[in-house]
Amino acid sequence: MAEQSETHEASLRLARRRSSVPRARALLRAKLGEWRAVQAPTDVGELLLSELVTNALRVAVPGDRMIGVRIVCRERGASLRLEVSDAGRGRPRVRWPGELETGGRGLLIVDALAFCWGVKERPAGIGKTIWAEVVTPAVVPVPTMVGHSVMS
Repeated sequence: MAEQSETHEASLRLARRRSSVPRARALLRAKLGEWRAVQAPTDVGELLLSELVTNALRVAVPGDRMIGVRIVCRERGASLRLEVSDAGRGRPRVRWPGELETGGRGLLIVDALAFCWGVKERPAGIGKTIWAEVVTPAVVPVPTMVGHSVMS
């Protein structure tokens, strides 16, 4: 029974380029396999992580700044917490783009698929971390509300 309550974590720093999005997805997939996270909602986790990393890439920051990714897996994948940090200012906002707009739906997707999500300031005071939690349908955990939530 102790094995089911284990928590696993992985972190990665990514360069600010489009190839970082599939790299983040690959890390998630590899780690969930390594951790034998059989309950993990992998497809949803990959989609949310892709959206969060893509948003971080679009934030205006000095060119040498990297993007931080942190994955926390609990109870063999029954609960996933995905965090993406950037050095940008401001807070993300959910947008409702027009039907002909080709972008701007990332946080709408996160809001629709995540159990909960939000934003917290980074400890060093530079930038922010956007986090999302995903759970399997059979699990209804209490959300870990860290920092300011932007859930709609």
